[in-house]
Amino acid sequence: MVATSRGSLWRVWDFHAHTPASHQWNGAKLEDALSAHDREVIVAATVAAIKVAEPDVVVIMDYWTFDGYFAIKEYAKANPGALGDKVIMPGIEIRMESSHPDQRLNVHFVLDPELKDQSLRDVLSSLKISLKSKERGLSNDCFVEWARELGTDKLSKHSFAPAKVASDDKYALLVGRSTAEVTATSVRAAFDCLPEGTGLVLMPWDTYGGMKDIDWANHYAETRRLMQAEIFECKNVATRECFHGLKTSRNDKFFDSFWESIGKRPRLCVRGTDAHSLSSYGKFPSEMKTWLKAEPTFLGLKQAIKEPATRSFIGDIPPKKALVAANGSLFLDRIQVSKKAGALVHEDWFDGVDIELNSDLVAVIGNKGSGKSGFADILALAGNSKSHKYFTFLHPDRFKAGGTKRAGAFQVRLSWCNGASNTLSLDATDVIGQPERVKYISQRYFEELCNEHVSGRSDRFAQEIKGVLFSKMDPAEKLSFESLDDYLRAQEGSAAERVVQLRVKLKDLNASLVSLDIQQTAEYRNSLDEKLAVKRLAFDDLNSRIPAPVEKPVDATNLNPESVRLEGISNDLMLEDQKIVANESERKKEVERRNALSLAIGRVTFLQKEVDETAQKIGDDLAGVGIVLDQIVVLQTKSKELEVLHGLAVAKIEKLSLEHSGISDRVASLKIQRDSVQELLDGPTKEYHLYMTALETWQAEKAAILGSEESAESLLYYETRIKQLEELPAQREAFEAQRSGICEEIYRELRAVADSRKPLFHPVEKIVADFPAVKEDLRIDFQSSLFFDRTRFIEKFFAMVKQNTGGFKGDPEGAVKLDGMIRAVDIESVEEVVALIDSVCAELTLNGKVSLQQVLRVGVTPQEFYDNLFGLHQLEPKFSLSLAGTTMQQMSPGQRGALLLIFYLLVDNDQTPLVLDQPEDNLDNQTVYSMLVPVIQRAKERRQIILVTHNANLAVCCDAEQIIHAGFDRANRFKLSYTSGAIESSSVNRAVVDVLEGTVPAFINRKEKYIASHADV
Repeated sequence: MVATSRGSLWRVWDFHAHTPASHQWNGAKLEDALSAHDREVIVAATVAAIKVAEPDVVVIMDYWTFDGYFAIKEYAKANPGALGDKVIMPGIEIRMESSHPDQRLNVHFVLDPELKDQSLRDVLSSLKISLKSKERGLSNDCFVEWARELGTDKLSKHSFAPAKVASDDKYALLVGRSTAEVTATSVRAAFDCLPEGTGLVLMPWDTYGGMKDIDWANHYAETRRLMQAEIFECKNVATRECFHGLKTSRNDKFFDSFWESIGKRPRLCVRGTDAHSLSSYGKFPSEMKTWLKAEPTFLGLKQAIKEPATRSFIGDIPPKKALVAANGSLFLDRIQVSKKAGALVHEDWFDGVDIELNSDLVAVIGNKGSGKSGFADILALAGNSKSHKYFTFLHPDRFKAGGTKRAGAFQVRLSWCNGASNTLSLDATDVIGQPERVKYISQRYFEELCNEHVSGRSDRFAQEIKGVLFSKMDPAEKLSFESLDDYLRAQEGSAAERVVQLRVKLKDLNASLVSLDIQQTAEYRNSLDEKLAVKRLAFDDLNSRIPAPVEKPVDATNLNPESVRLEGISNDLMLEDQKIVANESERKKEVERRNALSLAIGRVTFLQKEVDETAQKIGDDLAGVGIVLDQIVVLQTKSKELEVLHGLAVAKIEKLSLEHSGISDRVASLKIQRDSVQELLDGPTKEYHLYMTALETWQAEKAAILGSEESAESLLYYETRIKQLEELPAQREAFEAQRSGICEEIYRELRAVADSRKPLFHPVEKIVADFPAVKEDLRIDFQSSLFFDRTRFIEKFFAMVKQNTGGFKGDPEGAVKLDGMIRAVDIESVEEVVALIDSVCAELTLNGKVSLQQVLRVGVTPQEFYDNLFGLHQLEPKFSLSLAGTTMQQMSPGQRGALLLIFYLLVDNDQTPLVLDQPEDNLDNQTVYSMLVPVIQRAKERRQIILVTHNANLAVCCDAEQIIHAGFDRANRFKLSYTSGAIESSSVNRAVVDVLEGTVPAFINRKEKYIASHADV
């Protein structure tokens, strides 16, 4: 098997397979072969068994020898294709002396297959067995001597026959190989003789000959030294997680001490077949196969050791590999770009690009202008991304520009892991009605999205969060709702109605306040003074025209019939006048009653409509659970009774009006009679009666001018109104208090809505809780809070208010002043928000020095201004995020984009391939490492990610499974080229260092200048 351009792939590795060279082999052994032909038959059978077994990589782990490895390697070299695409690696299993008398220690070396055979022989020659008289190197004679030096008690303990050991060389050789122990010093010497970086130590943990049961207290130094091995064979899941540096509920009680014991450096855990026969090849105990995501090379193994938690798996099949196999339509397999037949463009550009893609994390690197973003754009285009406006290469001003029609000369073929494919011209646009199969996100997109959210210009940010939250909702809660907005409308309908009702109530109160404002103006007071003065002038004028008194005659001659008749008419007129006053008083009361009933009927009618609509909604809600509304609530109004009373009042008013007309007619008739009789009088009697008539007329005029406190346009009415002006400030203060109270109620209703949404975050909070790096280090908080749209508030404010007068005079000074007042307020405090609105009003009118109407624009009424301001129309419940206590508004544009990207990667259910174009822009390296790296590593567990980057922290620290190196040769017909492979591939690794680190010498130069050591960190 050779490395592929796809990079690191999941493969089965067997770290413990014996061959016929092992002394405990079950079958024909190499040392027993009688001829070269017999030996070749044994080796051929072994090679054939390895070829058909499942493991892709087999580490030959014979006891005490490399002979099996040598034989297989030589046979495969002489017979190309005999091993197929399988890889074998040299290893050796030895037994080492232990200070623990009852504990055997099996030590395994895993060695680089690129080593020369002599290096392996040097390892063997370095191993020594301590005999009674001296130390000897490994040989058959040494093993026999070792066996015969064993005491009878030890031989008997292991069921060996002492007498046979003494007499039978072959039996003694078997016993020696089975019990011999090399010295710890020679093991270190054997390892040290290897070229640096070509050998690894594998120690059993809870398998045969393992370290688990060693007495640490009495053998601390030896055990601590052995714990520095790079690989451990381990069965227990909780312990494997400890070795990998993963603290879980399975190991939290002992993790800290265990992690400390291995130097806080992760180790790779594996299982092997320990196969001792051809039929056992590939047969892992309990089907616990060892999978490594790496190239099938020694460098690949070393890379897996660096990232054991993500690059290794023990079990039937790794979850990601199973996910890809079951969902091939969600993973890109291959991208091919070619020039169309007959294309007139002579430049090569993407022609010939053909890349097989890894299903995990693909990092696209290259120098500036090397075609990285072009590669991302083409992937997004072929995947029908809806983000064409964010393309940087396939842009109308770049590759699609001009009359050369370059983009139209090329086509891309995108293939998927399920075998499907599609071909598209590079000048195409997204296909309407077809799903977006590749999600494309550039840093510019996130910056724009977050900046619009902070400025209030767009609600797209909240919509993005809503989409993710809705995807995480319990299906039982979703019911038939198609979006979170639909769900919230249903859940929050009653709260929205209460806010509407409060704003209607506020509107009525503002109308009263506007009326008070008008009454408190100097113009209004002057108007009352003028009207009062007119009435007083009329009153004074009337007083100057009081009829001159005439004495009533007392002589008998005046007792004529006409005088008597006039007295009777005067009395009748007096009675009719009294009736008129009583009639008018009663009519006034009935008119007030009629008007009150009419208003009540209108409101009851409106209420009934609201009741009917609400009842319909409640009925619909209850119908779904089999409850009839009438069983719970009876909603009823009695407007018919009001209508009857209203009709009676109208009828009575009509009756009183008729009576008033009759009285008026009788008064007019009596006055005509009086005038006629007066003409019949002579002398003093006539003068007296004329005087009395004039006096009555004067008194009536006086009463009309004086009026009463309630009669409009009278002297007493205006005097009363002027006195009442003194009470207006107190009334206004009371109204303002009521208005502030309504404003607070609106705020609290909106706050209740925001708080009611918080449970929607529980599913994503659980996800974050399972990801300690994000929960503890990044401290991402999900927020449902009130958002004050400062920009919209200011824009609306100055659309109603002049900027050439008042407390916010000047452009832009006025806007800056208002913005500063808003920024100083804690939006989470209802008291501060209401105080802000009050202070804005006070500042606008310079604390009453100018009227509100003076500072409002033409056509804007004080009522409209008050309704907008105190209705809190720019205060809304919204979803947002914060990072380590920093709100979206306080972050830099790059941090905002990174935060939303983190949110996406952590909790978004979308499994379509994700193309990220330089998400690290505007972020420092520390932020990239602490914020983006852990979540990208998490996200690649469930989706394919193609990452365009120039930051080594992302490509390397995220442990990209595939690196694509982009290059652009402008001089060679504008040729773009892409080479790819695993990060552990030497050629790819060099490209990574050159592009992302600035060449090896530059990297080493920086490294040598860093003062901090690993211990300091």
